Amino acid sequence: MIAVQITRWVASIIGLGALLLGLAFWLFQINLLNVHMLFGFIVTLSLLGLGIAMLFSRGLRLLGIISIIYAPILPIFGMTQDGLLIGDLHWLIRIAHMLVGIGALVLISLIGARYQALKRNPGKTALKASLSSEKG
Repeated sequence: MIAVQITRWVASIIGLGALLLGLAFWLFQINLLNVHMLFGFIVTLSLLGLGIAMLFSRGLRLLGIISIIYAPILPIFGMTQDGLLIGDLHWLIRIAHMLVGIGALVLISLIGARYQALKRNPGKTALKASLSSEKG
């Protein structure tokens, strides 16, 4: 449980740093893209690691699968965004890139919160599983 929480906090702080660096580049042309990309890579690895860990947690497997699918989208979209919609409408791609990154941070926070709630009340999940097996 501690590893999940540490990963959640590290990814949240690093993700906020990546967001601020991306905004600094976009708005003020401060070129720290290598650090921004490193931070994005750390967020991607955190999301992937949490996703793999959630595959082994009952009640969180769907979030794990979503995380594993979402994780490669981050670097692929980040590395290819310069060639997408070049010209006056490129700001749409920048906003989409920012939203994909924020989406990863939200997913990481959601996984951490759901994992913590599940570990705090493990009986509720067992109760839900037994009730659903009785219905079906």
